[in-house]
Amino acid sequence: MVKLIIVTHGPLANAFKESSKMFFGDIDGVESIGLYPTESSEDLKEKILDSIEKIDDGDGILVFVDFIGGSPFNVAASILLELEGSHKLECIAGVNMSLLMEAISARDRMDLADLVSHLEKVSKNSIINLRTKLEL
Repeated sequence: MVKLIIVTHGPLANAFKESSKMFFGDIDGVESIGLYPTESSEDLKEKILDSIEKIDDGDGILVFVDFIGGSPFNVAASILLELEGSHKLECIAGVNMSLLMEAISARDRMDLADLVSHLEKVSKNSIINLRTKLEL
């Protein structure tokens, strides 16, 4: 089963994980990491690397970050390059609740590459304009 790591600024990652429990109950293989104002990028890198070592069983890890260009994104990018060949890692920027729920529900029936491809497709429908959807 693909493991997940959610990395955001502040407590958002943990809020995503805790909110997911409302739908899935206790979820194994999902780590949440927040970057706080008193922490450096090196602190964040250490936390992500620790999580990778903790949950990696060879099936792959998908890292979700909050947005492109922020510290979680930049640190995740450097880790993907650094661990190329030694770990199966992918990263998706722009995590939201519906995308995370889709990942949790599909990760046990898809390998890492298929899961990422699937999430790229369904993500296009994860944000809608309600007024347009309802044709108001």
